[in-house]
Amino acid sequence: MPRVFICSATGALTSDVAPVGGGVAVLEALVPHLERAGFDLTILTPGSDDERVGADQTLAVPTLARAEPERLLRLNARSYATFALEWESALGRYFSDIDPTDAVVIANDTSEGPPFAALQHNGFRQMALLHVVVSEFFSRRYISQPTGLSINGAHLSAIWRLAESRGLTRFAPDIARLVWPKEADLVRWVDVPIAPSAPVARSLAACYPGSAVSERIEIVPWGVVGTPDPTLREHRRATLRSIGADPNRFTLLTLSRIAPEKRIHLAIDALKLIESQSPSTAERIQLIVAGAPAYMGGRSYERKLRRAASTLTRADVHFPDYVGDPDKWRLFAAADAFLSPSYYEAYGLTIAQALASGLPVIAVPHAGARATVDEGRGWIAEPTPAGFAAAIRRALHADETREILRHRDHAARWGRERPFSVAAERLIGIAHRLASGDHTGEATR
Repeated sequence: MPRVFICSATGALTSDVAPVGGGVAVLEALVPHLERAGFDLTILTPGSDDERVGADQTLAVPTLARAEPERLLRLNARSYATFALEWESALGRYFSDIDPTDAVVIANDTSEGPPFAALQHNGFRQMALLHVVVSEFFSRRYISQPTGLSINGAHLSAIWRLAESRGLTRFAPDIARLVWPKEADLVRWVDVPIAPSAPVARSLAACYPGSAVSERIEIVPWGVVGTPDPTLREHRRATLRSIGADPNRFTLLTLSRIAPEKRIHLAIDALKLIESQSPSTAERIQLIVAGAPAYMGGRSYERKLRRAASTLTRADVHFPDYVGDPDKWRLFAAADAFLSPSYYEAYGLTIAQALASGLPVIAVPHAGARATVDEGRGWIAEPTPAGFAAAIRRALHADETREILRHRDHAARWGRERPFSVAAERLIGIAHRLASGDHTGEATR
């Protein structure tokens, strides 16, 4: 029986109760498909002790020695880097005692992945689910967006390689090791990287020219994770009233962890602009910010959002905290437009879930939006308050003219045609191929 080992640093958390992001949601959806496909499955997660319970194997890491797994969501950059390196070491020790025959290792992340080179040298076949191109995310989040400089992931990767060639990277902090050296190892040693969209595949190849990763990468769009129900729209008034929102207002929704990279302030700034230009229009709009703070800077960012929302005098903003199943599906169905203002989305699981719920989307032109949103299902907006405000007005006008019904119909149809099971079957096929010894397109050695 082929064996599959899934490495997931956040696998001990669940998307129903914690703002852990799309990577965990994909893993939760994938595991039942792998089990039904007949794999001998082991899910490796960090914990305070080495312990085996069913398919779950926790590996001890010092950062979690006296803390619950939720502590991962509160680590600062330095502590996170320490944790990720501890986790890599724990995985290395674990796999040193495992026979690689008929075994496939699936990394559910890059920075939190196993020691890719060591596993490849020891005979393991590897897949990696790319929920982010780390180099690209880092450049957007910490360089281009704050400074306005036109520096992308490929530029920073080239700068790192130059510094590395001159021996300067030995002075770099640990967090940098989880960006460029770790991702470079993935590109070189993982047999089949999995990208959820073509823009992600192109971005990874651009960051690591000459790696031939474009010959091995597989593009597998995740589709819709979960079970949307557009008929919940019938309960719109009750759903909105349950969180203190007004059923008579045009309702915008964001649903994500609250963190700086999600750029939710762009939506609030757009509402401020609408207030200044047309107070009567602003009075017809409300924004629901569904989510809880997580990861680096999350708590301070939430405070910033609440302060900004408190300055609005016409539009309303509601913070219902984190929502999981089934409440999130009620919110998707109750809203009038979904907003995705993030700096970066490799695919955008919540975009797909919103569309499948019959909810048109307003998004900035990140990779996820380019893969899922078009004029028939929503609107792509420039990542500025003015651009977002203009898109919100277009959505409001579509609602007034009932043109939004066509958008809702196109969105729901898109979702019906893209269940996650399609992606799962693709991943299962790749895993079987690797386990059977078909190493076509194998990693550079």
